[in-house]
Amino acid sequence: MQTVTYGFCTSKGLFMLKWYGYLGLLLILLAEINFHYVVQPFADWYIVIIWTGYILLADSLVYHIKGKSLISSYPKEILSMAVLSLPFWLIFEFYNFFTHSWYYVNYLWYVHIFDFITILPAVMETFTLVRALKLGTRFDSARRAIKSKSANAFSAKLPVAIGLVLMLSPIVLGPVGVLFMWSGIGLFLDPLNYITGRASLLQKASIGIKSTILQASVAGLIMGFFWEFWNYQAYPQWVYTMPSLIINVKIFAMPVEGYIGYIPFGITCFLFYAFFRHGLFKNKNDLLAM
Repeated sequence: MQTVTYGFCTSKGLFMLKWYGYLGLLLILLAEINFHYVVQPFADWYIVIIWTGYILLADSLVYHIKGKSLISSYPKEILSMAVLSLPFWLIFEFYNFFTHSWYYVNYLWYVHIFDFITILPAVMETFTLVRALKLGTRFDSARRAIKSKSANAFSAKLPVAIGLVLMLSPIVLGPVGVLFMWSGIGLFLDPLNYITGRASLLQKASIGIKSTILQASVAGLIMGFFWEFWNYQAYPQWVYTMPSLIINVKIFAMPVEGYIGYIPFGITCFLFYAFFRHGLFKNKNDLLAM
């Protein structure tokens, strides 16, 4: 009997996911229940539990749409993201020593190690899902690649220098540097990636691909919503010390304008992984646009 697919449902009424997608849903459900009952040790490990569930679910949705996904088709890549995620997030923890933007309540230090390894995989899985849905591709226009690479490399050196200054600004400027906390690394890496032949937004824009920056931005915003939503309910939490700068309105615990920072953060995740992927994997990965 032939089965016709409509969105995520079929004519048989089944929700077609990889088996681990259902496991992901179960983990998210259990974590949500435990937000209210606070059963230990699950409450302490809620980030690992709920974000593992999210990663499994998002990956399964990508597989449903594309017939392939990071976990099912590129397992070494998802593992490399997990390994890179810890040093990646520690950069922002280092920034926080100077900006004093947040602090943690009810956290165990060793749980943090496992918490942080979920960050990059979760963002990149979200990016692959947004990309699989072809968000923004209508704005793409094919162009020839620019042949004069030496000239482009020269013209990109100044943005690299500017990006380096902005990347260091949270350390130098303290709390004021939070304005560049989420964008400085990306502004440094994008022209650097371009010069060195890695995936970059500059390179993609030069050949008419505008959708990547939109997809990475939307992935960052989606992640920001769920991070704040699940943090708001949790027993161990991070608490923001920054005041509202524009309007005194919060979505969960985050001032509304704070969500803007998730846009460059999503882009930074893409560029950070692209920088390291270049030396780790030589094959192309269309799920990641790399």
